[in-house]
Amino acid sequence: MTAGRLCVIGDPVGHSLSPLLHRAMIAQTGAPYTYELHPVSAAALPEFVAAAKDGAWAGCNVTMPHKQTILPLLDEVDGFAADCGAVNTVCFRDGRAVGYNTDGVGLVDSLRCRGFDPAGRTVLLLGAGGAASAVCCALARAGASHIFVAARRPEAARTLSALCPDRVEAVPFDGATLRRTLAESTLLINATPLGMDGKPPFPELSFLRAAPREAVVYDLVYQPRRTALLASAAACGLVTVPGTSLLLYQAVRAFTLFTGAPVNVPALSRAVERQLG
Repeated sequence: MTAGRLCVIGDPVGHSLSPLLHRAMIAQTGAPYTYELHPVSAAALPEFVAAAKDGAWAGCNVTMPHKQTILPLLDEVDGFAADCGAVNTVCFRDGRAVGYNTDGVGLVDSLRCRGFDPAGRTVLLLGAGGAASAVCCALARAGASHIFVAARRPEAARTLSALCPDRVEAVPFDGATLRRTLAESTLLINATPLGMDGKPPFPELSFLRAAPREAVVYDLVYQPRRTALLASAAACGLVTVPGTSLLLYQAVRAFTLFTGAPVNVPALSRAVERQLG
């Protein structure tokens, strides 16, 4: 097998923009790698990891539903990924699988490049899955003063809040609570699949009217690129950030882990925007 084979795994995975991003970085840097879409079911995940450790793959990005279930299959997990309990990047070297998480730091990178520093901010985070865990831990490390976590699975929100109980608070996922907590927040992040193509929409978005005028609304969903959440937030006069921004910055960090090659991020962003139209 070719040592430079990279891929993204998930189920489903056909919607992923990771091949577009990583192939653009390969073209920019000349790194001797290829990048593929590789659907992997939950049942096939152990077999995939074993084959990769035997040399089938040099690395992989990990998307739903494997970000947490892949953890026991790895030989080593980076400290940040272990803290948030989710992996989105795996490097296979010398017969070992090492897991990392670039989602959280990628989100912080993408905010800071827009002049928004999470330090001292109050955040409302929707969702408590793998992406939400990484985002929550990264925001706490970046100095966010308080993070409300609202999830449709209350037990998952409580589990996430336990990672950093001094500044993370689990709250109900209902209209009244979302309005109350958003009124105290200057950053709203949607880390649920609500609004994604093929998934249910938000039941209602009137809670956005409670947001402070300086609030930023960030939707991690990127299919469609302009979600109903972002459209409604823009109609309220709020600054919006699409999920493609996180995708770009987490991919740059993952690519550097895979290859060691430095990436020109502004040039990459322009190239990707041209391809996406």
